[in-house]
Amino acid sequence: MKRFLYIFFQFLLIAGIFGFLFWNAATAVDAEGKNVFTVLYEQPKRWHFLALAFFCQLFGVSLTIIRWRWLVRTLGLACSRREAFRFGFLGLMLNLAPLGIVGGDAAKAVMIAGRNPEYKTQAVASVIIDRFIGLLVMFICGTLLICWTGFFMRPGITAQTSTHLVFAFTAAGLLGTGIVFLPFFAKGHCERLIEKIPLCGKLGSKLTSALLLYRHHKRCLLQSGLITILVHTSFGLSLYWIAIALFPPVRGLPLPVVPGLMDHLTLHNVANVTSMIPLSAGPYEFFLEQLYQLFAMSVGMGLIVALMFRLTTICVALVCVLSQQAYHGLSEEGVRS
Repeated sequence: MKRFLYIFFQFLLIAGIFGFLFWNAATAVDAEGKNVFTVLYEQPKRWHFLALAFFCQLFGVSLTIIRWRWLVRTLGLACSRREAFRFGFLGLMLNLAPLGIVGGDAAKAVMIAGRNPEYKTQAVASVIIDRFIGLLVMFICGTLLICWTGFFMRPGITAQTSTHLVFAFTAAGLLGTGIVFLPFFAKGHCERLIEKIPLCGKLGSKLTSALLLYRHHKRCLLQSGLITILVHTSFGLSLYWIAIALFPPVRGLPLPVVPGLMDHLTLHNVANVTSMIPLSAGPYEFFLEQLYQLFAMSVGMGLIVALMFRLTTICVALVCVLSQQAYHGLSEEGVRS
């Protein structure tokens, strides 16, 4: 009953967020009396940019799976390339469930632990470190992009709050990682102290244990961090191409009506702070809509771009899972033949 109520509350929260966003976008009209949905319907689309956004997301997702396999193989766990992609695509599909990234990561940990039953601790550690690297590099990239584009100088509580959050998470992540890798770091004592921290102590203790397993594999961690930069760049490019596909230049204007490429790279990394919230949808769309308003965009444009980005992610997950299942079925049929 508790689990049912928890999932029901999540669905209710997601529905409330989207209901507010859609109502806000539908009631906001321009000088011609049109809301953003009417404008989107009437103007032409650039479908080839949507195709580019799809393949860009597919490339980014593939890189995350390659990164995870590096981390798995570094600890000596058995995981073929085909298994890694199958586990990764299934995890991506489960990320769309109400539990968000928690569901997908948990599924990957269970699957790789089932493949290596004698190394369950290492299997869980590989998933934790994979997620940690993704988040830490995202915060670092967000910090650099915020400084590069001058996003921190934009007025308003949304810009200031998001900037402070990204800076704080970056500093905390780098500081915590540096402390764990210090030579005099005492494993048992410090882990017990971390576990006593209110709210995040248990999670911090698990992360510390996982980092300690990779203490002597710094090269693998560095390679994983570098490939993660390409991952977030691919996702940011996908978001930008979706924006210019749905809202292309009008009335002969030489420039698109949406923020530029560097701005979208910044917006994606900043809005992705909400990925730590265990909800499959809602927070990212809400935050991106608020960030779009900082660039004087029409109400609802950020929501539409975020929804298409979400839909593209779903299409990537469906295509990949179905192709993996079809390939697996053909392989079994060949073996039986």
